[in-house]
Amino acid sequence: MLQEDTGPRWPASVALVAVIAAPALLLYAWSRPQPAPPLEVPPLTLSVAEVAGAREAMAALEEPTGDAADARRALYREVNTAEHEANDYPGQAQLRRDRLTAALRALVDEHGEGAVAATRAADVERAIEALRGDASPEETVAEVGAFLRMMERYSMAAAGTQTAPDFVVRTALMARWNAVHDRELTEGFSPVHRRAYWGWLALHAGSAPLELRRSALDRYAEAGGARADEARGVLAFDEGDLAGAHVAFERAQARRGGFRLRNLTLGALETN
Repeated sequence: MLQEDTGPRWPASVALVAVIAAPALLLYAWSRPQPAPPLEVPPLTLSVAEVAGAREAMAALEEPTGDAADARRALYREVNTAEHEANDYPGQAQLRRDRLTAALRALVDEHGEGAVAATRAADVERAIEALRGDASPEETVAEVGAFLRMMERYSMAAAGTQTAPDFVVRTALMARWNAVHDRELTEGFSPVHRRAYWGWLALHAGSAPLELRRSALDRYAEAGGARADEARGVLAFDEGDLAGAHVAFERAQARRGGFRLRNLTLGALETN
């Protein structure tokens, strides 16, 4: 049985005033100048369309075959296993890398420079499958080397569970592949790949040294990464560079406007 409401009855005019005034009061509280401490780096955001396009472009590549391809593949797996086990004597790891680099050059001589991107795409796909648990422990080591440890170090995984988006992990695998083959770290990357790689390192790799994150942030900005000035302000604030934080937030506010950035600028200035 329903109970009758015997509480106070407000006049309709009073209720209407409350409904009209409440949003205005909230807007005033939110918009008035109020220093705010810059505590959080903005998250990495990537265009869904660009990510899909990059994935499709890699999937369309055809891995080269033949003796040179087989030789390069065998050496790559050897390097990965040795990296994971970390038992090489001084200089041995570099000798392995030199042999792998020579094998890739032989592959390019036979199939052209396009063989690099196609081979990298195939190796990355196999590594992703291994990370998903589709391979034995031995095969996983041969495909990813010490990459699992790198994922933990740079906040892409925690307690054995992947925390980074799949596209970020794929991009990090591409960079590792380049490094192992003695190529420039982001060689052959599309703009969205560069934003994913440098952006994750700058914005999410909290355990990485600040100097490394600042350098990554510069490259993220060069690749067209969003909210780079705001992120630069937070990193400067974390490092105690309050003047630098204020300048970075001022620049971000000048570009994007908004109450939140204004309050972050005030927060850095007030702390300073």
